[in-house]
Amino acid sequence: MDRIDCMRAFVATVGANGFAAAARAMDVPRSKVSKQIQALEEAIGVQLLQRTTRSLHLTEAGAEYYEAARELLASLDETEQRARDGVGELRGVLRVNAPMSFGLRRLGPLIPLFHQQHPNVELQLVLSDQQVDPVRGGFDVTIRIASLPDSSMVARLLAPAPRIMVASPAYLARAGTPRTPKELTSHQCLNYGYLQSGVSLQLSNGKETQRVNVTGPLHANNGDLLAQAAQAGMGIALLPDFIVEDALAAGTLVAVLCEWQAPAISINAVYPSARRVPQKTRAFIEFLVKALAVEATA
Repeated sequence: MDRIDCMRAFVATVGANGFAAAARAMDVPRSKVSKQIQALEEAIGVQLLQRTTRSLHLTEAGAEYYEAARELLASLDETEQRARDGVGELRGVLRVNAPMSFGLRRLGPLIPLFHQQHPNVELQLVLSDQQVDPVRGGFDVTIRIASLPDSSMVARLLAPAPRIMVASPAYLARAGTPRTPKELTSHQCLNYGYLQSGVSLQLSNGKETQRVNVTGPLHANNGDLLAQAAQAGMGIALLPDFIVEDALAAGTLVAVLCEWQAPAISINAVYPSARRVPQKTRAFIEFLVKALAVEATA
């Protein structure tokens, strides 16, 4: 069997997390995909996948081979594209993962603009508030709004994401307005479920830092849901400004503890480390950098 075709079958299977899904994506029989991967393993003398009746898992060697094969195929596809269409025209599939709120509020309006610039790039946008594995998910670019401990990935800063403590006027009229971080311990707080610090908040005013443990009636992994709960008077929430800016302007939310700031987080484009990043991936990231900079100054 052709080694390149076998590599494509392997990369597709890992990205789709199964033979059947990869076969559908490649429009070939499932048995062919399985045979191609078996032939690839026999050719290189290493087991790449651990197969069970319900799932597939990369072996240690398979994970390393997957990244190398994905990079090689991306480079090959880009080279062929350049030969066919010239350097200036991009085409192909670009898989992007982003948080739900950021995807709807920021990426949604920008996608048509990117399409106008690169009409032959097919975007596959997956919105999820879970911390997905970009490699296993087969994503070319993953947008993350947090700290980035994964050193195996490359991150490009897109924009800062300052967070604001907010509550509804009705809640503050009922429960009072906190004047110091320590007073949050007597308030109902609405907490984001995937913060590494859990329900322990760290706030600083430039001179002093306070860490407080907070409790409340709601934990959620979506910022828009927390903002809606805050507007309904359930409590105080710490949220990125792009989620609450409209509610602040409308007066349905009010900023509290304005002189105290949470540790800085940022919006980042994350992608697997590679010596040669595909041209369409670079183009998309550069587009986001410029578009979000324009929004920040608007």
